[in-house]
Amino acid sequence: MDTGEQGIKRFSNLRWRYLFALSAIALTILISQGILQYYISQQESDSREVNLSGRQRMLSQKIAKTALLFSNAKGPERDQYRKDLTKSLQEWTIAHEALLSGNQELGVKGVTDKDVLMLFNQIEPNFEAMVSGVSSLLTDDLEDDALESILANEGAFLEVMDQIVDQIDRLAQAKVSRLRKAELVLLGLALFLIFLELRFIFWPSAQLIKSNFKELAEKESNSRKMTLEISALYESLEKSYLELAEAEVEVEDLTLYAQCSPTGDFTYFSEKFSEIMTFGDVKPLNLFTWLENQGYNSKFVQKIKDLLHEGESWEGDLKLVNEEGDFVWLQLHLVPVLDKESQIESLMLISVDETEVKEAQARSQEIHKEKLDKRLKEQQYRSALILEGQEEERRRISRDLHDGIGQYLSALKFSLDGINEVKTFQEEKRLEVSKKLIADVIKEVRRISFHLTPVALSDYGLAAVLNKFADEMSKISKIPVVFENRTGFLSRLEVKTENNIYRIVQEAVNNAIKYSEASQIKIRLAHNTKFLNLEIIDDGKGFDYGKLTQEGHFKASGHGIFNIKERVNFINGQFLLETAPGKGTKIQIDLPLEYK
Repeated sequence: MDTGEQGIKRFSNLRWRYLFALSAIALTILISQGILQYYISQQESDSREVNLSGRQRMLSQKIAKTALLFSNAKGPERDQYRKDLTKSLQEWTIAHEALLSGNQELGVKGVTDKDVLMLFNQIEPNFEAMVSGVSSLLTDDLEDDALESILANEGAFLEVMDQIVDQIDRLAQAKVSRLRKAELVLLGLALFLIFLELRFIFWPSAQLIKSNFKELAEKESNSRKMTLEISALYESLEKSYLELAEAEVEVEDLTLYAQCSPTGDFTYFSEKFSEIMTFGDVKPLNLFTWLENQGYNSKFVQKIKDLLHEGESWEGDLKLVNEEGDFVWLQLHLVPVLDKESQIESLMLISVDETEVKEAQARSQEIHKEKLDKRLKEQQYRSALILEGQEEERRRISRDLHDGIGQYLSALKFSLDGINEVKTFQEEKRLEVSKKLIADVIKEVRRISFHLTPVALSDYGLAAVLNKFADEMSKISKIPVVFENRTGFLSRLEVKTENNIYRIVQEAVNNAIKYSEASQIKIRLAHNTKFLNLEIIDDGKGFDYGKLTQEGHFKASGHGIFNIKERVNFINGQFLLETAPGKGTKIQIDLPLEYK
């Protein structure tokens, strides 16, 4: 018999020894658990019996006390005591039967000890007398006799019940003591089995393994061959070295992490690989199974396997989860090692830990995102300042028109109205034209002032101004503009909110007049306890909103839809636009209500 066959026979015997040893330990554990679980279940029933018997004492006292109160009470109190007495009697009788015969719902198997049963027989007459007394008392039948019977039997019942509780408790303590003894016996048996296995199985096995290691140490040629193979692998990984250098990872970080058989079974783990993946005593058995357990698709794993079996290397970045639940990034190179006959002898896992690099990139992306968010907030803040500045400038111009130019024009009109004597017909005609012109100019100044900042907005609120705006736009345009206050909204909002809603309506209506070719434009206002809903609807030609959005048509500042969106965001509203060619346009604004 050659050395190889001897080794196979040795390790075959070793396998059966270990199997026998582990089976013996497992059998001991199972027997121990079975015995312990049996005693524990018995102990649970005993604890419930102790608790229930103690509750019987309490209920008997409660029944006596409630019966006494019931007999002396009148009216509603008597009814309440009747209910309490009925409930206590029901619980008392159920618990009494459970202790004697068992009750699955209460988790009680019933007492079996002869001494306890004798005690129960002793108090049975007292129990029956008290039950009969309570029943008579509840039916108002001979109350005095019933109460006297209850009170007369309570003391005897309590005295014997104390003995029952003590006896059940002593029995439970005795079972606990037996359980401790059983545990010690089982522990001694387990230790004895372990000693036998150490003496006759594990120690001889250790000697056998030691002798085999001596034989392996003599085969230096195999280790030299492995060294040459690893050198060849490092040379074949020159491209990987260059990529790692470009990724600013030092060449020294390139490490042999593991080695597998051609089928993927692990035969070697480096300390670094075990440390990174936090492998404990239990390590993965097969590379490809491990990758699938890490969440990679079976088709992806099969492609890697096919590529390696063709004698080609595979490289790529893998995102893994170690045993502690942390993410690990590995730049992995799987390289097949060929023997002299060009057959795959093993698979080498050469890898670089890229976790810190990936985390740095993630942090960089987070910082970049924070910068973008900060810029966006700054842009929104600047937009808000611009909008507020525009509103303030409109208010100033409107005030100057109304209080300055408007007043002068009114004074001029009154002055012309005061001219009554004219010498010629031409002068009279010219005076009438001048009066009409002044009236038109005053009207136009008021219209411009209204559109800049309507005075009624600060005086009367949003609904009144939108109604007036609809009337004004109907007069100056060929398209009728209708305002509908569907829910009678009259509440006041913040000044900036009312101003922006008015500007939104103004922008939307002006766009509809210019481009929609509609026959009617509607402004609808509605509200509930949480939201204010504004709709601007026209029955015009509509447009392809999706197409124009993809083309970036609405991204430019100054465009009507862009301006409306800016104002809606400024007042924390929600914007919705519904349109299609030939189906008109509907702009809807939903605004959270925060009343002023």
